[in-house]
Amino acid sequence: MGRKIDMKKIEDITKCQVTFSKRRGSLMKKASEISICCDVDVAFVVFSPSGRVSKFCNQKRIEDVLTKYVNLSPDKRLSQCYYMKGKMEKLDKLKHIRSDNNKLQYLDDQ
Repeated sequence: MGRKIDMKKIEDITKCQVTFSKRRGSLMKKASEISICCDVDVAFVVFSPSGRVSKFCNQKRIEDVLTKYVNLSPDKRLSQCYYMKGKMEKLDKLKHIRSDNNKLQYLDDQ
């Protein structure tokens, strides 16, 4: 099992670039896997700390997938953001609870 690390900004520039490079590769691999396994359109764009762009798209043109997203109604685009924000807020509230049973109890009470 992997070791836990604190999620905070990496101040050392070299370490930051190495971490970025490794995680970018992992994310691109996951993007490819989900596009194949679930037959979904995926567009992944990331800018490195130095400003270089990396992208992955399972379609011939990333513009086609991005256009599909842009053409969604604002309600559909924002509803997913609000949904994820709510989930993240709930997860933050669970950080102070130690045992899994207590976390489940807390969620049931909500």
